[in-house]
Amino acid sequence: MTILHPFQRLLGTFCQPLPLLLCLVVTLQACDEQQAAPPPAGPPPAPVRVAPVLQQEIKQTVTLVGTVEPWKRSIVASEVEGLVRAFPAEEGMAVQRGQLLARLRTDTLKIRSDSASALYREAAARYQRAKRDLGRVRALFKRELVTQKDFDDALAEETALKERLSQLGADIRQVRDSLNKSKILAPFDGWITQEFTEVGQWVEEGGPIIEMVDLSHVQVEIPLPERYVSNVQPRDPVTATFDGLPGFEAQGRVFSLVAQADRNARTFPIKVEIPNPELAIKSGMVSRVTLQVGRPHQGIVVPKDALVLRGGKEFVFGVNEGTAGQIPVTALLHFEDLVEITGEIQEGMRVVVEGNERLFPGQPVRVLDPPGAAPGNDP
Repeated sequence: MTILHPFQRLLGTFCQPLPLLLCLVVTLQACDEQQAAPPPAGPPPAPVRVAPVLQQEIKQTVTLVGTVEPWKRSIVASEVEGLVRAFPAEEGMAVQRGQLLARLRTDTLKIRSDSASALYREAAARYQRAKRDLGRVRALFKRELVTQKDFDDALAEETALKERLSQLGADIRQVRDSLNKSKILAPFDGWITQEFTEVGQWVEEGGPIIEMVDLSHVQVEIPLPERYVSNVQPRDPVTATFDGLPGFEAQGRVFSLVAQADRNARTFPIKVEIPNPELAIKSGMVSRVTLQVGRPHQGIVVPKDALVLRGGKEFVFGVNEGTAGQIPVTALLHFEDLVEITGEIQEGMRVVVEGNERLFPGQPVRVLDPPGAAPGNDP
């Protein structure tokens, strides 16, 4: 057994905890260095796109749905009865005013015309003889060589034959009119949409021949809500689109405002006229008509994408010196891709239109180039 000197025992007691003490000193020094270092940087700026706040004239509009109807629709009928001898009309055919649609058999009418002409010539000869006789009797009556009765008889004969001649002339004109009516002609430029007869078929007086429509311009009837009635007048301009013609837009005008409302819907029928020179618009198409309601006024507008609805409140994010600020607003009127707003916002301010879904007030932002802009031109 080794016997240690008391000094050696003291030295061993002091040296055993030395490694622990050294570790403690190193740890305290590291903590001091960590506290002296700067705090870590926050999240990077959020990338956003912005658009300017504008002030412009605002026209309140409303879009209503209606059905296209032809400007004219006519069932062309025969004014006389007869057998159809020719029928050149066909469904879908474009016809011009005065073009032959059908022709009836006219043999009987021609016979009646010849008979009426012969009777007229006979009556004309009798009338000329009666006029000469009346002239001779009048001269003899003045010389008192014939009686009053002879003069009266000659005058009555001449008058009766004159009236007979007039009657026969009317008969001739009636037959000629029937001959003209045996040709059924198109009453206006348009398109044939339906046939009602065929060659060899008997047509009654007033019987239908064809149906035709005029599509050179069309009309659309739309239901106008009662609250807008006082703001719409005849000749107001409208814009129309059609479900069957994607990308096509036509301009027109209001030409009729019916003063009687639909008692169930509380809407007033209005009719708009739309030119159709290329005949692209067809009867029966669904049309969406946009018309102005209310007086134009100046207002503050922003793109619809700038408006944020969160927690039942509406606001926009303005950008100032790289920081987003929340601005409460009230949306008044939506039109096209813009919205009219009121609030603590002025023309010329910049508002976020992309990237505003997860922004919060005071958040740093990095404004991106607008789509299509050259890189490096951040506002």
